[in-house]
This record gives sequence, structure tokens and C-alpha cells, in this order.
Amino acid sequence: MKTTDQQGVLSRVPLSFMGWLTAGSLVGIGIGFWLLMMMIGVTVVAIAIIAVASIVMAGLVLTGVRWTPALGALFGAGVWIGGLSSQQYSLYHLTHPQEGGPFIVSVLIYVLAIVAIVAGIAATMQNYRRGARLAPRWTSAFLGVLAGFVVGATVVSLLVLPGNTRAAQAPTEPGTVHMGIASFSQPTVTIAKGSMLKLVDDGSFLHIITNGAWDGSTPKSASEPGAPVVKDRQVKGGGITIGPFNTAGTFSIYCTVHPGMTLKVIVQ
Repeated sequence: MKTTDQQGVLSRVPLSFMGWLTAGSLVGIGIGFWLLMMMIGVTVVAIAIIAVASIVMAGLVLTGVRWTPALGALFGAGVWIGGLSSQQYSLYHLTHPQEGGPFIVSVLIYVLAIVAIVAGIAATMQNYRRGARLAPRWTSAFLGVLAGFVVGATVVSLLVLPGNTRAAQAPTEPGTVHMGIASFSQPTVTIAKGSMLKLVDDGSFLHIITNGAWDGSTPKSASEPGAPVVKDRQVKGGGITIGPFNTAGTFSIYCTVHPGMTLKVIVQ
């Protein structure tokens, strides 16, 4: 592709380093959103649309049309503004480093959005100037700081993963189990005979709780002797109590909405 001096709407120039950086960060954002949905096991239409739009936007930048990096910058700003203001999933993942993968991927998405904003603006300015379009001198420091932030967030997440004895565990009320987007915070809970079980939704995510368990990808409702009857109890924010569990034994409840979301209740 040859550089042209024409200033028409569709005039093109070879991609500069900042142009490639803009396109690469947009591709990374799109892949990140898809990975996030795979990790949580929930397909969110809005997130899927954003993921596809991000890849399409990267394709536009790769055309070399002078003004397209500016679109990439606007898209990156939209990820920040729209994601934090309208997507409860984003805030949940960013404030729950103990989730590991979803937290790290979410941090990476928003870091890439910053790269898209800065690189997109720089690439657009370069595309309308004459002369060499080299990477600005501050580029290495800028990318280094962001990379350091991602590494730091990853270390924090690894330190607070469930089961890590080095993590400072917040006290949990006995008989209370928290629920994330598509999972219980723990696979089992032990309570005393005659006690109640409390389920707390950490966000505003719909869960429908029933006696039984997931067998792979197949939900299997069950009526367990001695267990309190739980039939399609809906939770979307707040919490519910189940019980009392008056019989010793091991019982199971599960969420019919989210595959694999099963909790074993051990009554002693």
C-alpha cells in the first residue's frame, strides 16, 4: 500500500506502529470478552455484541484509512464508560480478585481499552502529519506501566484465590454461602443439625435454586429424604434462607440457570 498525499475521506496510509497497536488492542478486547463469557459459563448478549464490534473495529483500523484509529479510541472510551456504568458483570469481576481468571481477564480488557484510546489518538494525529510516523518516545514507558499493572493485579489475584493459606480470609457467618455470577463461592458447606442455610447473591444475578445437582451438563432434580424442600427459589440480589436442616447427612442444591452450579450441604 502506498502512502498518498490526498486528504480525501477514504485516503489511506500504511499503518504506523501506533496504528498496529490500536488494532491489536481492539482484537485483544474482543478475545477477552469471549474468554470472559467462556469462563463464567454465561452468554451475555450485550457482551457478545461488544466482542464482535471490537473485532470489526480492528478490521477498520487495519484498512489504513487515516481517521479509523480515532474510531478505535472512541471504542476504547466506550468500553470504559459503558462497561462500568451499565454492565454489572464488569464491576463484579473487577472487585472480586479471588475469582482468578475472570478478574485477570477483566483487568486486561480495561488496560487494552486504555491502550486503544491512547494509541488511537496518537495514530490519527500521525496519519494527518507529514514526515516519519515513528512510535513516540513515551511509548515504551506507557506500555511498561500498564504491563506492570496487569502483572500486579495477577499477583494479587493469585494471593487471594480460595484455598490459598497466605490469603487474608474475611470472616464468614456460619451457614452462609455467597453466590457469584454463575457459581457458589464454595462447593460444600457444613452446618449443625437444626440450622438454616443462607445464600447471598453478591451481585444482581438471577439464580433459581432447587433440590438436586448438576451431573456434568445435565440438571438432575431430586427429592432427598430429610432435606427441606427447595423448589425454584429465585434470587436476584440480596439473599434467601433455606431450612432448617433437621436431619444429619449430605444434601445437594443447585442453580437451574447455570451449568455446574451445585452446592453440597453437610449436616452434622
